[in-house]
Amino acid sequence: MNAIAPARTIGRREGRDGVSLPRLVWVAPLTLLVAIGVCLAIRSVAQLLDPGLSRMPQLQAPMLTLAVEGALAAIIVFIVFALFVPRPVFWYRIVGAVALVVSWVPDVALALGGTPMRTAMQFVGPLTSIGESRPSGPPPGAQGGGPPPGFFSSMPIEQVIVLMVLHAAVALVCIGLLTTLARAKPGSAAESVLRNGL
Repeated sequence: MNAIAPARTIGRREGRDGVSLPRLVWVAPLTLLVAIGVCLAIRSVAQLLDPGLSRMPQLQAPMLTLAVEGALAAIIVFIVFALFVPRPVFWYRIVGAVALVVSWVPDVALALGGTPMRTAMQFVGPLTSIGESRPSGPPPGAQGGGPPPGFFSSMPIEQVIVLMVLHAAVALVCIGLLTTLARAKPGSAAESVLRNGL
């Protein structure tokens, strides 16, 4: 008899893992706003503790751009999981944790400097410049032979830590809010719609 009880518990848990699309309509914008607010708060605290961080370019417009892009990507993935994955909350949390670790790779590359830093900048640079207008051609005073000497030296570790904390904060906000506030109540009509198809 004891062997049957755990099987019933697993079955009950699967039934409670639904997502309510009507709740998601207000949870998604809330998640985006909270992610931006948390990033701004972290930036303020970091700059209060270390005023030198106010000159860190990654904490200006690129921070907000990447926070919005990251939160929007997390929301879209959550919606796709809610519509097509049998246990969306469970799997979304796993994929979110993996995505957080992957998002730290460019930060670590910035700390290493050299070729890893250059590679990270090639991949992340286009994401940070969405919506910005930049003049074409080299900046004034630039010479045509590539970056200036020492350009790809490693980023100070305190700046890398701030970037990693920002990534973790956005991930935790998205995973936390989406998987708790957008959950369907057991037995609700919204849960049965998601379980049985639209």
